[in-house]
Amino acid sequence: MQCRSCLDVIGSHASVRKFLPEPLDQGDLERILEAARRAPSSWNLQPIVVTAVTDPELKRRLSEAVGGQEHVAQAPVFLVFSVDYRKLIEASRSVGVEPAEPGLGHFIVGVLDAGIASGWAALAAETLGYGIVFVALYADPCRVAEILNLPRYVVPVVGLCIGKPAERPEPRPRHPMEVFAAVNRYPSAPDAVENVAGIYRGRGVKLFRYVLAPGGYYEEVGGAVLRCLKQRGYRVPGSSSKHY
Repeated sequence: MQCRSCLDVIGSHASVRKFLPEPLDQGDLERILEAARRAPSSWNLQPIVVTAVTDPELKRRLSEAVGGQEHVAQAPVFLVFSVDYRKLIEASRSVGVEPAEPGLGHFIVGVLDAGIASGWAALAAETLGYGIVFVALYADPCRVAEILNLPRYVVPVVGLCIGKPAERPEPRPRHPMEVFAAVNRYPSAPDAVENVAGIYRGRGVKLFRYVLAPGGYYEEVGGAVLRCLKQRGYRVPGSSSKHY
């Protein structure tokens, strides 16, 4: 399969939610996973693990677990990126260091690493000509972990659908550069608010109520993540430990 320039891929990216029923070339899947494996990691700890899900029944169950998103079941491959301190705890013990249970700080570092690795995987996949869409797993991460039979200290955070696209959606608008970045200062364009709100083309009220209003989606997500972390063995606010 012919590869495209990474900059061309970035410039034309659009999320794909409809896929052709063709499996990924095994060599391409290995290259995508290798791209994720080579992603930067804080302290080179690499506290993540990737589960490449191709089994139709597992994909169906995962699709239900993330709110019935059909593209999870339809995509030939669904990559699940999980924060994984199990392997690091075991490695620590193997060299004579008895570790404490991971805390919220450990999880945050793992989430950042998972985000970077999944981004590298997505870029590799699109460079190879596949379509991709990210899927949030943090609304009910413990359910995803149960479906995949993941061990203690392993928490799913992001999924990535990959396959040959059956649609060619247009890229969605991004915040204007004058409100996105500036050199040596915070961006402060006079019409910044209008520029940001304008890109949502009438969807702003619905979107902002959903994610930013009191009691919105992300407040629910925060509670779900903390409950799952506690269940999976992490020290979190409300647990017996004073150190998070």
